[in-house]
Amino acid sequence: MKTIHKLLVANRGEIARRIFRTCRDLGIRTVAVASDADVDLPYVAEADEAVRIGPPAPSSSYLSADAVIDAAKRSGADAIHPGYGFLSENAAFAQRVTDEGLIWVGPPPCAITGMGDKAESRRTAQAHGVPVVPGYDGDDESDDTFVREAVRIGYPVLVKASAGGGGRGMRRVDDPADLLDAVASARREAISSFANGRLLLERYVLRPRHIEVQVFADTFGNIIHLGERECSVQRRHQKVLEEAPSPAVDSALRAQLGEAAVRVARAVAYVGAGTVEFVMSQEGEFFFLEMNTRLQVEHPVTELVTGLDLVAMQIAVAEGRPLPLSQDEVRLRGHAIEARVNAEDPNRDWMPGHGPLVRFELPFGGGVRVDSGYESGDVVGIHYDAMLAKVIAYGPDRLIANRRLRMALDASWAPGVVTNLPLLRDIVRDESWIDGDLDTGFLPRRSLPRVPPANLERGALIAAVWAAAQRADVSKDLSTPAAWRVWGSDEVVDRWAQGEAEVEVGVRDCRGLWEVRVGADSARRVRITDRVGDVMRVEIDGLFSTVRVARAAGDGAVEDGDILYVHLGDGESMVRLVPRFPAPAGLESEPGSCVAPTPGVVRVVHVAEGDQVAKGQLLVTLEAMKMEHHLRAPVDGVVSAVRCAAGAAVDGGALLVKIEEG
Repeated sequence: MKTIHKLLVANRGEIARRIFRTCRDLGIRTVAVASDADVDLPYVAEADEAVRIGPPAPSSSYLSADAVIDAAKRSGADAIHPGYGFLSENAAFAQRVTDEGLIWVGPPPCAITGMGDKAESRRTAQAHGVPVVPGYDGDDESDDTFVREAVRIGYPVLVKASAGGGGRGMRRVDDPADLLDAVASARREAISSFANGRLLLERYVLRPRHIEVQVFADTFGNIIHLGERECSVQRRHQKVLEEAPSPAVDSALRAQLGEAAVRVARAVAYVGAGTVEFVMSQEGEFFFLEMNTRLQVEHPVTELVTGLDLVAMQIAVAEGRPLPLSQDEVRLRGHAIEARVNAEDPNRDWMPGHGPLVRFELPFGGGVRVDSGYESGDVVGIHYDAMLAKVIAYGPDRLIANRRLRMALDASWAPGVVTNLPLLRDIVRDESWIDGDLDTGFLPRRSLPRVPPANLERGALIAAVWAAAQRADVSKDLSTPAAWRVWGSDEVVDRWAQGEAEVEVGVRDCRGLWEVRVGADSARRVRITDRVGDVMRVEIDGLFSTVRVARAAGDGAVEDGDILYVHLGDGESMVRLVPRFPAPAGLESEPGSCVAPTPGVVRVVHVAEGDQVAKGQLLVTLEAMKMEHHLRAPVDGVVSAVRCAAGAAVDGGALLVKIEEG
C-alpha cells in the first residue's frame, strides 16, 4: 500500500481550498500551484507550500503538464490531485504523473480515455446495455455529414464537444440554417477549453431533466453508487443549482440509475470518484450522456446526504485501500442544495464580471456550508471560470434545505463585482422550483433572469444617514457643526444616483435622532443604535434592522462622486453621491459604436469595412472567462471602421467596430 505525505493540487480557487481542508484533517502536507494572476488568492496562503507556475493564460500555467510536474518535483510532493477542469480529464497527463513515480489521485488513464471522448463513451454505454440519446458520433465531421445527420436525427439537435465537459462547446440548434454556425462556434470553444475540436450530434430531448449519479470504485473491483444529483437548472448548458436527492427520483428509479451507472464504470475498469450523467424525460425515461472522470463541482451535496468525505475517499483509493463501505451500507439522509455564486451578469447575456471584491461575505453555519475561492478585497480576473464560491444548504427535507439556502443567499453580499446572486434568490423563491418542477429549460420557462430591483430610495436613505454619521465623526472635536452649510441650514441635502435615476435626500441631526426626507416624502425618524465597521443597526420609524454599507473607494468620509454599496438585509442597492459642482460632461459614445463589454480575446471578426449590416447582425465573437460572447450591430448601416483582429486581446470599453447609420 502506498502512503501520501505531501499532495500537490493542480488547480486553483475553491476546489484547491476544499482539497486542502481534507488534507489537513488527514495530516497530509499540501502544495499549491499559482499563475501570476493568482499568487495573492487565499488558496495559495492556505497551502503549506506554493509554486508559481507561469503567466495567467491557462495554456501557460494550469494546462501546462511540464509546469505542474516541475512544481511537484521542486516541492517534493509525492502525489497530485487534479481537482476538476484543467488537466483533470487529460489521460496523457495522468499517465505522465504515474510515469514520474508520483501518485495520481484519480482514475487510471485508460478509464479517462474510454470515457473522456463522448463519442467513444456513447458506444461503450450502448455495448453494455445502457440507453443513449439518438445521435451521430462518427469520424466524418464534414459540414455535409453534419447537415445530413442532423436531418436524420431530427431537430432540435445538440452540437457537443467530444472532449471535456462543463457545458463548453455545446450549442442547441432549432433551425437547420443555424447548424453550421453552431458547429463552428462549438468547435472554437472546444479547442480553446480542451485543445480538442471533435464534435458529435445528439437529439435534443424536450424538457429534459439532467440527472447524474456519483460512483466510486477501488482497485479491488468494488464499485458502488452514492445516489443521484439533480442538475437541471442550467444556463448555457452549465449548472446553476444542484441538489441531492432529485425530487423526481424514487427508490426504484434510483436503483435503476445506479445500476446503469455502475455498469458504465465497470465497463472501463474505473477506479476512484466519477460521475455518470443522464438526461431524463418527464416520463422518467433516461439516456446516458457522458461520464466525468473526476470529482464534480457539486460533490458537496452528495457529501452532506451521505455523511462521506469524497476527497478523503479519493485519497484512500489512490493509496490502495478498499472502499470504506459496501452498496448495502450507503444511506441517504436529508436533502442538500448547492448554489453556484458566479461573477457574471445574467441580464447581459451572462457577461462575466471582473475587478476587486469590495466585500465578499457568504454566511455559513446553521446547516449552511460555503466553499469559496475568494475573500473580501480579492481581485476577480478575466482568465478563468466565473465561479466565485458555492453555498450549500442541508436540511432534514427539501423544504427546510431550501429555506436555509434562501436565508443564506439573502444575507450574501459581493459588492464591487457583478454576480448572479439576485438570480439565485429568485430561483429558490420560484413556485416551480419549490414544487420540484424542473428541466434544463427552467430559466427561460420561468422568465428568469429578471432585472433585480434598484432599491434606489431605500439605499439612498441608508447611504445618507451613513454619510451624515461619518461627517459627525469627523467633526466631533471641532467647533463647526457637522452639517454646517454656507446658506445657514442645519440640514444636509445630497443627491444620490443609480444610473440615470436620482433622488434628493435631506438629513437633519436632532441630537442623535436623524430626520431624513427622501424626495418629497415627509421626514422619517432614524436612530443608529449600533455601528461597528461597515455594519449599522438602525431604527426607522420604529422598525429595527441591520444594514451593511461599503465604500468603493475605501475608508474615510464620503466624498462627492463616491459609490456606496448598501445591503438592506432583504435586498441590495448601489448609490453614488452626485457632485455638487460636477465637472463638464465628457463626449458620449457615438451611435453605431460596438465596444467590448468586458476584457477578452477577439476570436472572430465577422464583418469588414464597407459591409452593409442590419441591426442585430453578428459583428464580433469575443471570448472572456472561457466563454464566447456574440457582439451584434446596434443599428442598421455601413461598417466604417474595424478596430480589432482575430486573436487580439482587448480591454473593456474598447471600440471594436464603428457603423455609419443609415
